[in-house]
Amino acid sequence: MSCEYENILVALDGSKGGEVALKEAIEVAKRNDAHLDVLRVMDLNSLEYGGAGIALDGEQIYEIEHDSEEYLLELRRKAIQEAGLKPEQIRVHLRFGNPKLVIVEDFQPEYENDLIIVGSTGKNFLQRLVVGSVAAYVIRSARCDVLVARTKEEDVKE
Repeated sequence: MSCEYENILVALDGSKGGEVALKEAIEVAKRNDAHLDVLRVMDLNSLEYGGAGIALDGEQIYEIEHDSEEYLLELRRKAIQEAGLKPEQIRVHLRFGNPKLVIVEDFQPEYENDLIIVGSTGKNFLQRLVVGSVAAYVIRSARCDVLVARTKEEDVKE
């Protein structure tokens, strides 16, 4: 069975799994001549200085936002110049909030994505146990197809 997608969303978190998800999303977009939305969600509640529980000030948050925007624009540039996507085929987005809710409740319905691609996880076992994995939430809650991109190391472990 072959599925054709028109509007793909890839959610990135800066992890190795996110990089794998982006590569897979670019390939799926190319095969389907589909539009690709690249989304990074910054969870301000989890941003703290050095893990010491010290909240970041406005200037630090601005720097994080600026760095994230530059990172996303560079990903877009590479997707166009190196991977061969057309400029009108890819958009990048930066949102703030709980990644689980932003992806499933806000972004996907707003942009009418028919496929969401996520990396398997950016968290260790304890973090997944305490707060849950974004990928697991998206799989359970999305109103469209979801593809979980795995790293080669995960394939070997399972």
